[in-house]
Amino acid sequence: MRLILLLFFVLFSESAAAYTYSYVPKTSVPVIYNFLYRKREKCQTGEKQAYPKQIGACVSCPENSVYLIDDTKNKAFCFRCPTGTLLAKKDGYPMCLSLYPVVDGKAVKPGGRAVSDSELERMALSLGAAYKTTLPPKENTDAKTFRNKEPLKNVCPSIYPDDPKAAREVEICKRLAKQNDFLCPYVEKNAENRWTCRACPKNAPYKNKQGGCFTCPYGEEMVSLPDGKSVCASMAPKPEKKKPAVKPTGKKKAVKRKKRR
Repeated sequence: MRLILLLFFVLFSESAAAYTYSYVPKTSVPVIYNFLYRKREKCQTGEKQAYPKQIGACVSCPENSVYLIDDTKNKAFCFRCPTGTLLAKKDGYPMCLSLYPVVDGKAVKPGGRAVSDSELERMALSLGAAYKTTLPPKENTDAKTFRNKEPLKNVCPSIYPDDPKAAREVEICKRLAKQNDFLCPYVEKNAENRWTCRACPKNAPYKNKQGGCFTCPYGEEMVSLPDGKSVCASMAPKPEKKKPAVKPTGKKKAVKRKKRR
């Protein structure tokens, strides 16, 4: 029993000595470009990150902020800590840790000296196993890198049938949309002509007559052909240009007649 208490005291003293001050980080919403359905999928835009309830997502955060999942809220945010502090999670709760007080948005050592990156690394190593640390991001000198990116467009159908017989299925689809960010639920009639709630992945939101889900390249729309088949816009045949009709002028051409000899 004494040995257990001694070990607990040592571990507690080590983690407590690693930092003196704790601050609440500032949060912002990450820009999501695409949800990743398979582990081998790569991001054309943004960085591949873990996402609540999902395999992953292509996301970006503003400069000087770090993408992190807040386990207490089961949501992802872009966290920003004061300069010279360390972003960490304990029991899923994000916090900014520092050995020195924060003044005007940055941790200041005695004499006004700034905290070095090596000191933050030592602080991260000295924390106990209950802490998960994230070192500060390197300063991004190209601010346009984040501003020029476009977020993922919501291509899921948000209009549900107003038929009273479909009310139960509509409620199921709405609940499913809240619980799972990856799916794109919709309500339609099945082969037995009954309303049913179905869903496609958000990165394959379009469906064909057979009920299959498929996707188009990033930023490309889906179009329907005259035969009812759904294809991506780049695969659709270009419409033939109609020749303008020749308008009659009302004048008749003179017919030359041969003279009789």
